[in-house]
Amino acid sequence: MHRPASAPQDRRGQRPERFQAMTRQAGITVLEVLIAVGLLAVLISFASPSLSGAAARAEFKASVEHMDLNLRIARNTARQNNTTVTMHLNNADQQAHHSVTYSMEGQAEDSAEASALLAYEFPESVRIVSSAPEVRFDFRGVAEDSVQLELVSLHDDDLNHRFLID
Repeated sequence: MHRPASAPQDRRGQRPERFQAMTRQAGITVLEVLIAVGLLAVLISFASPSLSGAAARAEFKASVEHMDLNLRIARNTARQNNTTVTMHLNNADQQAHHSVTYSMEGQAEDSAEASALLAYEFPESVRIVSSAPEVRFDFRGVAEDSVQLELVSLHDDDLNHRFLID
């Protein structure tokens, strides 16, 4: 039977010094850990700007979807309840969060119909620009006046969405 070759040994059965370096303990040194942590920090610093941009885009998209959904709910609620629904655009204070609230003609705010129209506060980075302070939907779900509404992102000039409500 053939035995694998091993490092030579001296007369006392010990390996010579030149072969002892090859048999040291397996593991990583502190220097190797510091280099790996440094490289990881550099990679994260490159990735963080793109991640924050993605978060701003996702936040803006959610705001647009919420506004679109609530416009449809306001129209449908006006039709189903044969009443006027008013969407109030709270955008006068540029420092505060912009928001949208709703009211129904002849309905208490805590009624089941009114509770379907949830108020929404936009994230700090999203602003409402509109041609009127409110939009009124008549009993047919049609806007009484044509209103232009735009959602604008403060973080990205390319992010904006226009609604033409008529």
